[in-house]
Amino acid sequence: MRLEQLEYFALMYQTKSYAAAAKQIPMTPQGLSKSMHSLETELGVPLFVVSENGELEPTPYADDVLAFARRYDTSYTSLKESIKRRLDAERGQVEVGICLGILGYLGPDFIEGFSAVYPNITLRYYEVSDVVCDERLRRGDYNLALTIAPYETDFLTKELYSTPVFYWLNANDPLSQKDSLVIEDFEGRDVAMPGGDFKCFSTFAARCEEAGVSSHVTYTSAEIFRLYEFARQGLGLSFSAGHLAEMQIFRDNPEVVALPLEGTYWRFGISRLPFRPLSWAEQAFYDYCLTGVPALSALGQSQN
Repeated sequence: MRLEQLEYFALMYQTKSYAAAAKQIPMTPQGLSKSMHSLETELGVPLFVVSENGELEPTPYADDVLAFARRYDTSYTSLKESIKRRLDAERGQVEVGICLGILGYLGPDFIEGFSAVYPNITLRYYEVSDVVCDERLRRGDYNLALTIAPYETDFLTKELYSTPVFYWLNANDPLSQKDSLVIEDFEGRDVAMPGGDFKCFSTFAARCEEAGVSSHVTYTSAEIFRLYEFARQGLGLSFSAGHLAEMQIFRDNPEVVALPLEGTYWRFGISRLPFRPLSWAEQAFYDYCLTGVPALSALGQSQN
């Protein structure tokens, strides 16, 4: 039994046709038939039979082979990932997932600083949305990720930073006279924020539902300048965060006011899977984050 035989078999099981499966491989139907007959001879059982209506149907034995093929495919994929991680460790390579928005806070010096301290480590990072970052960490695309709260319970996460969630609104909006917002202030209001792949979206929706508040997310964008512009034009309230609201480019415009939403925070941490040990290079980046991010946060607070 060879790997390609199992792949051919899985196609046959799906298409129930030598011609259709052979076209996808590609190979001749005769060659595929010979390969399947060879597999049947090796196992000593028929895998496909012709039904009364002339169609090719898998036998119960084929169900067992398909289950085996799926387990084999999973194991083979796991083996390749394990080998890749070992090779990366030997070569001093680290792959990290980073939720969009985190590097905007950390700044380019954060990554450059790591490379300066560890010139023998090659760091590759992938900026993606919150949900995608969690999914890719879980399936092993990388062993470390800077993730956004609420954190997945099957990850080991060390929180690195927390700041209040703010909302921008036009200075002519009556709400701009308040010191802070409560969720009830969003009743019947139009709201702009990052889309459904970002946890702030689902967190906001859950808070509205819990409070019985009817608001309308009428605009979504991962570009913070577009969200700011939505508020500046008086179209509604726009999601922001403490470090964004304090940026000079935003805070010095008298047309826009930033107010915190009580009891809501934008938080991120460094996450890993509990059953996957870190390589020496991954551990170096993990330790760098534990010391570098809090130091950067303290520096930012002292300058404000």
